[in-house]
This record gives sequence, C-alpha cells and structure tokens, in this order.
Amino acid sequence: MNLSFDIALAQMASVTGDIGANLAKMKVIINECKRQFPNVRLLLFPELCTTGYVLSEVLKELAETPDGSTFQYMSRMAQQFQLYIAYGYVEKDDIENIYNSLMLIHPNGQCIGNYRKIHLTPFEKAWFSSGAEPVLVDTDLGRIGLMICWDLAFPELARYLAVHGSELLLVPCAWESPFHAPFQKLAMARAIDNTVYVAACNQIGRPSSFHFFGLSSIYGPDGSEIAAANMDEREEIIHAMIDHNQRQELKKNFYTMMDERRTDLYREWTWKE
Repeated sequence: MNLSFDIALAQMASVTGDIGANLAKMKVIINECKRQFPNVRLLLFPELCTTGYVLSEVLKELAETPDGSTFQYMSRMAQQFQLYIAYGYVEKDDIENIYNSLMLIHPNGQCIGNYRKIHLTPFEKAWFSSGAEPVLVDTDLGRIGLMICWDLAFPELARYLAVHGSELLLVPCAWESPFHAPFQKLAMARAIDNTVYVAACNQIGRPSSFHFFGLSSIYGPDGSEIAAANMDEREEIIHAMIDHNQRQELKKNFYTMMDERRTDLYREWTWKE
C-alpha cells in the first residue's frame, strides 16, 4: 500500500441526457488534471456525471450495464492516463431495474468496485431502485469505501465502511441549494466520526428545478478541510494528498474514538423507532 498519494476531484456541470457530450468533457478534464497535477493517482467525478442529474422516463434510455459503452470508454481513459477513475452513472440490471451507481476503475482498466446508492432521496425513489450492499475496494492506495451523496446523512454506512477497514470514502454528489451547510457539515462529520479521509465531489449547474452549488471538498481524518472548490458555476479541479501516516498518528493522539467504541454495550441495546 502507498503510504501517501494525491487525489483529485472534478467539480463539473453535466449536459442533461447527453452521455457522449459528458464523456468528451470528462476526457478534457482528465487531460487537464494530469497537466496540472501529474502525480494524481485517483480522480473522482460527481454523481450521475455521465448522464446529468435527470429524474424522468429518459433514465430508461440512459441506463447501461456496468460493462457498457460508458465503462469501455472510461476504462480506456484509466489505462491511457494510468489513473484510478470513479464516476457516477445510471445502471440497469438484467431485469431492467435502474440504479444510481458509482463505478471505480483500476489503472489497468478493470472494474474494481460498483456501488448502488443505498439511501435514495424522496425525489429519487420514484425512479431508482435502492442498492443493498456496502462496497469496499482493496487497492494499492489502501482500502476505499464507496458512497453517494445522500448517503452522507446516514452515519451507519460510513461507520460500517470504516469498521471494515476503509481509509478513504469516495462520495460523488449532486447536492442542491439551499443545503450548502448540511453538505459540508455531514461530510466533515463522517470524516471525524471515523478518522478517515472523505472526498465529496459535487456537481454544478441548474438542470430543471435543481441548483447544484459545487463546494467539492476533501476532509482529513480529523475533520479538517484540506482542499475545497468554490461555490459558483465554475468547473474546477481540486487536489490533496492522502497521507496514511498522518491518519495513523491522529488515531494515536486524541482521535482514538474508533479504538474506544463500547461494542460490548452496543450489542445489548435495543434500537427502537
């Protein structure tokens, strides 16, 4: 495992319903990322970036299997630029269920993680099926946990991923105005709750009735913001170093919560609604 590596987040506006245009834009962004930050090992794009954040019947036309044409294109990008690439897309399964999904591709072009969003917003429930499986991926960058947007509001998922060894949480988002403060506070909380890095990459733009505000951010294991994009309509690439040595030091000094959990008591408690 690399003890430190650079990660980048691509804050972008997607063209609603036009996968080809979005993939072309993503290629430009990848080129620019490698030009600006040649040492970056992992690049994260926003939620549903390949299709735009669309909630309508057109989802059925945009949906692809995990190994579909979008994956084939992004697989070539990962190999060409020797990057781990993570992006949001509309997934369909063998029986035509549709999911809000996150794909993680290895620099060798292989799919190493495919996560279906577990916590859907009220708007999304009419269009997407809910995922049911947490996803952890072992890489030479460390163990990575996958989440999507509204998942940040549920500490149980982040805690599960952390308890099972995740050192970095990737969280592509399409988080809308006026909920800027909850977006930042929840991402920060999931980092400090679990002493992990959190990378939350948000969309920008105003498709239909939504206004996505950006503020893509990377948080350290102590909850500190170590990189952040602007809150505006500008596409932007931010980057930061993920330092596993620093994380281990923090876990020994004050941020010892994960080692001090009273699981002997938690198991005895009865959770009631």
